[in-house]
Amino acid sequence: MDLFIFDGIKDDPIVNAILEKDNATLLRGIVRFAETEGVTEDSLREYIATLLANDENVLSMLARGQKRIGDDLCRLAMLDIETVFTRLFDTKIKYKPSGNSTGYYVGYTESIRKITSSNTPNELLENLLAHYSSLGNGLLSKYIAFRYDGELKGIENSDKADFDDIVGMEHQKKVLTDNTKAYLEGKFANNVLLFGDRGTGKSTSVKALLNMFAKDGLRVIELPKSAITKIPDLTKQLEDSPHKYILFLDDLTFERHDTEYRALKIAMEGQLQANAGNVLVYATSNRRHLIRETWADRDGGEVHVNDNKQEMLSLAERFGISLFFPAPDSKQYIEIVRVLLERDGIEMTEEIKKEAVRWEMNYGGKSGRCAKQFVADFLH
Repeated sequence: MDLFIFDGIKDDPIVNAILEKDNATLLRGIVRFAETEGVTEDSLREYIATLLANDENVLSMLARGQKRIGDDLCRLAMLDIETVFTRLFDTKIKYKPSGNSTGYYVGYTESIRKITSSNTPNELLENLLAHYSSLGNGLLSKYIAFRYDGELKGIENSDKADFDDIVGMEHQKKVLTDNTKAYLEGKFANNVLLFGDRGTGKSTSVKALLNMFAKDGLRVIELPKSAITKIPDLTKQLEDSPHKYILFLDDLTFERHDTEYRALKIAMEGQLQANAGNVLVYATSNRRHLIRETWADRDGGEVHVNDNKQEMLSLAERFGISLFFPAPDSKQYIEIVRVLLERDGIEMTEEIKKEAVRWEMNYGGKSGRCAKQFVADFLH
């Protein structure tokens, strides 16, 4: 089977099993695929569709980067697709998967279903090009949330947080959504630092942004502090993706001896290579200036104390937007409890109010998180 553009699929064991009529190898591979990745009942055809959708080739590279695809390349791709359609795509096998969730992004599964249901070679190629241009291919096309520690890993069934989960903080939510919307529209947007008391909705806000804007191409990659030095490698990996990425650094704080904060400064601004147009940094912290400072830092030790202080503060200044998330006072805490109870059809009473106050005194103080924990316990 001669292929010009999609030649990478020729080494696939199931493709070879089809061509060599090795039914035992074919069935073993299709069962494994259908039960772990399958989203249709046409398992063999879907396997070939998935293989094509995730193939790394010059056509997929140009399409996901929104670059021009010449007529000659299209003709060669069509020759390949006609071969695949007649020799692989129309092969039949009877196996109905159990139908368990794959954990993939719904947009990805819908696209795979569409590719699988293609009725002609021309329709198959059109559906593949639409897949590449809107989702890319490979791991980055399958998920909306990721973790990165030097290796990118997809997060199955990511947190379904919503801004309705955060009572109050209306100004903070508006600034975040406005900045993120501008980013997705290709307009100027800022890196964002969300700082303030614990349990006030900082991390939930970033997760809520993902769920609000995933359909518009937003993706979130969570990084531990130890992976900050690898951000340039990661941005290189993301640069031709059709998506926009938020690098999410949660609960970020540095000690003076940490070197990662200098790497973060360089990654955000200051390196010779231009920052990728599809990457922003959103970080949460309990500290406004991110770097732990002691009185000794201010009073002595270094000759040029002010220079040292400016070095420590300059990281926070790389974030064009800094949003403060304050802990609620007693009245606001009770209001959060009231709103959360009201969503479950329960009216606030004086007795419930007393229970809520006792709860926050015993379990971590006044915060939105504490209010949610009280309501969860109360409803049980």
